[in-house]
Amino acid sequence: MNYIFLHVDGGFLGLGDCACWWLWAAAFFILGAIGHWLLWGRGKKSDCSEIEAERDRYHKSATKWEADYKSLKYQLEESQKAEADLRAALGRCEADKASMAAVAASAPAVAPIPVPVPVNTDRMGIVSDAGEGDGGSIYAGLFQNDNFQIIEGIGPKVNQVLISAGYKTWSDLAAADAGDIRKHLDDAGKRFGLCDPTTWPHQAGLAAKGEWEELIRYQKFTDGGRETGAGQTDSKYEKLAAKKLGFSSSNPNDLKVVEGIGPKIEGLLKDGGINTWSELAAADISRIQDILDAAGPRYKLAVPRTWPQQAGLAAAGDWSALKTLQDELNAGK
Repeated sequence: MNYIFLHVDGGFLGLGDCACWWLWAAAFFILGAIGHWLLWGRGKKSDCSEIEAERDRYHKSATKWEADYKSLKYQLEESQKAEADLRAALGRCEADKASMAAVAASAPAVAPIPVPVPVNTDRMGIVSDAGEGDGGSIYAGLFQNDNFQIIEGIGPKVNQVLISAGYKTWSDLAAADAGDIRKHLDDAGKRFGLCDPTTWPHQAGLAAKGEWEELIRYQKFTDGGRETGAGQTDSKYEKLAAKKLGFSSSNPNDLKVVEGIGPKIEGLLKDGGINTWSELAAADISRIQDILDAAGPRYKLAVPRTWPQQAGLAAAGDWSALKTLQDELNAGK
C-alpha cells in the first residue's frame, strides 16, 4: 500500500499522470468554450442586435403616438373653447332677438309705403293695345299684338317674314301650324334654316290670351324657341318688358335697377352680403344704413328707405309697379 502512494512517475513534464490529466482536461474545456462561442455566441449577438433595432423602432413609434396624442388633445381643448364661445354668442343673439321682438311688439305699426297706380300709362311709353283677357296683369299693354319678337326664337327678320306670310297678330300665329310656318321660312331663304317654329304657336297663344306670367315661365324652359327639358334660361319677354319700362337689366344681381343705388353703393351692399334683389328686399333698412355708415360720410346723403320695396318689386318681376314707384321718387327718396 505504501508503494502505491509513494510511487511517482515523471509522466508529462515531470508532473505525473494526475497533473497531465488535469492539463488535458483544461485544454479540452478551453477548446470547447471557444467552439461554443464560435457556434453560438455570434448568433446570439446578432439576435440581440435585431431585438435592439426592433425595440428602437417601437420606441420611435411610441414617441410619435405620444406626440400625436398631445396634438389631438390640444385640438380638442381648442375646439371646446371655440364651442363655448359660439354658445355664448348664440346666447347673446337669442337675447338680442328677444329684446328686438319685445321692442317690435311695443312699437306702433308702420304703414307700408303705397305703390302709386299710374293714371295715364302714356307717360310711361306703354301702348294701349293689350292681349285678349289681360286680367289686369302688370305686363298688359306693353307691346302691340303684331310684335312677334316677344316670342322666344323670333328676331326682327323672322318677324318680317311672318308678317309678309299673312300673320298679322298673335292670334293668327297661335292658330298657325308649325309645319306651315316652316315652309314660309324655307321660302324666305337658307338663312332661316336653323329656326325652329315648333313652340311659336303656343307662345303666341299665351300672349294672345294675356297669360304673361305663364309665357315667362314657359320661355325659361326654352332656348331659341326649342324646349330644352333641362335647366332654366332667361325669358325673352321678361327682358323686353324690363327694357320697355326703362330698366337696363333684368339680372337679379344688378342692384343698380333700384333707384338711388349706383355702382359704388352696389359694391358696398354686395360686400355686406346683399347680392340679389331678393336679398335686398328681405334686408332691414337699419342693416343697409349700417353698411352705408361704415363706408364713410360720403354716403350720408343716401336714403335706403324704399330700396327693399323697389327690390321686392324687381324680384317679383313687377316692372310696371316699379316704374310707377320710381317716377314718384328722387334718387330713391
